[in-house]
Amino acid sequence: MATNSSPDSGLSVGVLGSARLTGDDPRCVTAREVGGALAGQGWTVVTGGYGGLMAEVSRGAADAGGRVVGLPMRGWTQLAPNRWTTEHRWSDGYPERLGHLLDCDAIVALDGGVGTLAETTVVWSALQTEPAAPPVVAVGPAWRALLAAIAENLIVGPEDLAHVALVDHPSEVAAAIRAGRAARRAVQPRG
Repeated sequence: MATNSSPDSGLSVGVLGSARLTGDDPRCVTAREVGGALAGQGWTVVTGGYGGLMAEVSRGAADAGGRVVGLPMRGWTQLAPNRWTTEHRWSDGYPERLGHLLDCDAIVALDGGVGTLAETTVVWSALQTEPAAPPVVAVGPAWRALLAAIAENLIVGPEDLAHVALVDHPSEVAAAIRAGRAARRAVQPRG
């Protein structure tokens, strides 16, 4: 088991990402690195629990000796949790699954599709009104481009964008999580 004596060693970090990408995609390397970096901090890694980037994050965390929790859905009987998840928090539907994500201490968003985007934006929205909502760290250039497009085309200002930390490399994720958690202590809810 990964050991780290830092004051935040007991955190749980949810990681969101595509289930469609396979091991030969370079983004899978990033996912494994993120999982390993989080586990190296002594943090529990929480993913959707299935394949693609979720499996790669789980694998990276497990390889680093970390605790890996999956959030599978009972109704998705055609899918099985990936082999690196050692604990499962089964959900009967999206409200319960989103509740598990909102219970995490931080969320990391990797590349993904509509599901990744939806789950990330639910947490991002909660950051505006819920003082205990987990900070969001988005990894990679796709998120930077997406947030720029959102800011240009929707009613989203700098104060909204500030709720999402953008990083380019897995080595930056832990510091961004720590900074996001420190900033959350000073947030006043707004609609």
